[in-house]
Amino acid sequence: MALQQRNEAGEWGERELPSQRFVPAQSAPGRWLASSPVTTGTDGGGPEVRIVARRHTDGRVEVALQERRGEQEWGDRILPRWRFVDADAAAGRWQASSAVVGSQQEPPAVEEADAATPIEGDAPAESDGRAGADVPAVTLDGGPRALMSPTGVPVAVIRRAGDGYLVRKPCGDTTEISGGEPIEGVRVVLDPGHGGRYEVGAVGSNGLAEDVLNLTLSRAILAELADRGIAAATTRTGDYGSLLSVRAGFADALGADALISIHHNAPTPGASDSPGTEVYVQSTDDETPRADSARLGGLLYEEITAALATFEDISWSRLPNAGVLRVLFPEGGDAYGMIRRPAIPAVLVEYGYLSNPSEAALFATDEYIRVAAVATADAIEAYLGTDRPGTGFVEPPRRFDPARAPS
Repeated sequence: MALQQRNEAGEWGERELPSQRFVPAQSAPGRWLASSPVTTGTDGGGPEVRIVARRHTDGRVEVALQERRGEQEWGDRILPRWRFVDADAAAGRWQASSAVVGSQQEPPAVEEADAATPIEGDAPAESDGRAGADVPAVTLDGGPRALMSPTGVPVAVIRRAGDGYLVRKPCGDTTEISGGEPIEGVRVVLDPGHGGRYEVGAVGSNGLAEDVLNLTLSRAILAELADRGIAAATTRTGDYGSLLSVRAGFADALGADALISIHHNAPTPGASDSPGTEVYVQSTDDETPRADSARLGGLLYEEITAALATFEDISWSRLPNAGVLRVLFPEGGDAYGMIRRPAIPAVLVEYGYLSNPSEAALFATDEYIRVAAVATADAIEAYLGTDRPGTGFVEPPRRFDPARAPS
């Protein structure tokens, strides 16, 4: 860990290296560790600052700052919006948090390409390790928190910039835009999984690509929700890639009631006489599902499996423990990014197996899109308007080791 200060010209100074500045690789998750103090101010007359950090169960390291003046006690932790170093971050490359001024946060700084990589802002929460729950909302003086850009790309707003806004692009960079349509009042965010040249996802024997199928289904669900008067938005409107942190941050910026990530599965497991739909939900801790995410997942599983079962002459595929379940890292913590990262209730739905030729043929039909969209909307409407608990819950959680998974 190191500290940088910005001068009056807005330039970042040299890194100041506290004598005590390393987080041990085997430090206990959840415990804050402190660097030795650094005196701030260009003349050394500012308050002392120390960097504090803690490791989370998923391997990421969270950083924050504390101040003190004279003989005062160390103040509250100042939590930059960007403050997490991924467990698999490249060795030797400095990463930067967003800037803070005393106890006030600045908008995330855009670093030069050869200087520092911004630390992610999809933060595990202070209370339960969920992503982003304690990240303060951006203050925009009543402005929109998200926009549909003039090119038709949904983007989260960071702050006002001149006559427009500074926004987060799908690739994670920032840019200034003017115009665009505000996205407001959204209750549900749909996330069509994958997208772009390098994130196609599964591909059926009929050539149907998962990213296209996910996008087609999400558009049908959006139309169904609109017919029911349920305001919804999507993380992706076309065939382009978008970082998981950007997708989750977009949903959190809108403060939606739910995020549903749409997927179709592979590789093909054993044959079954019933659909192999799986819904992954969030954890409060390794022993406990997050209640709102689990209820949403149970409703989606109930409605989707019942709807798919109406299709005749389909040779379904299914794992023995398919249902509503959690997937954890071997050492604990939700494994899938679109479950781990959002602060709002989130689920990831695998409707079926695109890798199974019989299911792939079904998924290519307009009738499947219609039936799956109606079932998904039915579940969303029940989640928003009733106390129905849903069904299909499976324990214990699966364990997923990315080190043993194919690229």
